[in-house]
Amino acid sequence: MSERAHEGWLIAAAGADTSRRFEAPVELPGEMTAWVEVRPLTAREALQREAIGLVEEYELGADGAARMLRRRYDHEAMVGFELERCLVAYELPMSAEDGRVKLVGPSQGLDLLERLPAALMAWLMECLDTVNLRRPADAAVLAEGKDG
Repeated sequence: MSERAHEGWLIAAAGADTSRRFEAPVELPGEMTAWVEVRPLTAREALQREAIGLVEEYELGADGAARMLRRRYDHEAMVGFELERCLVAYELPMSAEDGRVKLVGPSQGLDLLERLPAALMAWLMECLDTVNLRRPADAAVLAEGKDG
């Protein structure tokens, strides 16, 4: 079994007891380093995330038979749920009132969806996808681990 497959299985098996730290791909002044520590969703949390974010509505005909299925995703609710559950700790850059960049953590009680720039939020979502094994390459890693 490759080291990557082994790591994938360890993360998947450990669940909420294992976290992983990622350094943000941003250049900051001085010695500052932006980072996040995230953990994977548990199986129950993954189901809850889907239940919160997916709504299926059936349009019925006069005879009572389903004519159409309409699916809606509340991506914001899904991301908010995941951030609440998976984000263990962080120090992320924010602009201060005087225009300087400062690192802020969870103690500031920030709504990251509201405050993070889109590029930094996209990176954070990649981190969450990594620990929750949602990337296409993760299926191959898990398959290799099963076969190895």
